[in-house]
Amino acid sequence: MGLNPSTPQPLYMQVRQMLKNSIQQGKYKPDEQIPTEAELCEAYNVSRITIRKAIEELVRDGTLTRIPRRGTFVTSNKFHNELLSVSGFSEFSHQLGMIPNSRILKSEVIPAPEDVAHHLLIKEGSPVLELERLMYVNDRPLFYDIAHYSLIRFPDLEKKIAKNESTYKVLLEDYHTEIVSNEKVIDVIGATQEYAKLLECDNGANLFRILKIAFDANDEPVHLSTFMCETNKVNLTVHRTK
Repeated sequence: MGLNPSTPQPLYMQVRQMLKNSIQQGKYKPDEQIPTEAELCEAYNVSRITIRKAIEELVRDGTLTRIPRRGTFVTSNKFHNELLSVSGFSEFSHQLGMIPNSRILKSEVIPAPEDVAHHLLIKEGSPVLELERLMYVNDRPLFYDIAHYSLIRFPDLEKKIAKNESTYKVLLEDYHTEIVSNEKVIDVIGATQEYAKLLECDNGANLFRILKIAFDANDEPVHLSTFMCETNKVNLTVHRTK
């Protein structure tokens, strides 16, 4: 799909998204040098100013890295998220050697919708905490998370979440509940306008959408979460031992 000069979206933004898509699709791999500005001008049939502005945007958001006297390269330092891990975001951040930082966008008690009730094995309409958060690394949003917890099982949880950086720590210390396993279902979606604004990415950017059901030692569901992140920022890995 080529550039469309008749749309209100500036050409540099179209070039930026096309370059980003090429990186996400593996045309340009981590640590690989992208074509020169002159080569990109010829490939996209636009001015050098347009190419330069598109590259500057990608450097600013961490997709590309400029190395003096060598050129512009695809950034290699993705975060690795172990798919089989049962740790929460705080533990994930500490493993990276970073201080976890999250912002609660919504904390509301609602009647359990049918799908939430089904996954949590509770009655439809029973009270659940719906918690929406943005989770940051290096002051940039990495995950957008929507989680649900049964308030029959965890009464007053909504009052305790905001006071503690780690939900899993609250569950362990206040409710004696430890997460020991989970199930995850993963697909890739295009960022809606709302998701793009929250995650500071482009409309239509590829996002991992991960549905997770966490279980305790008795194999009882503890919470249901759906979280999203840009595919070019996270590697999903699997590690198993014999």
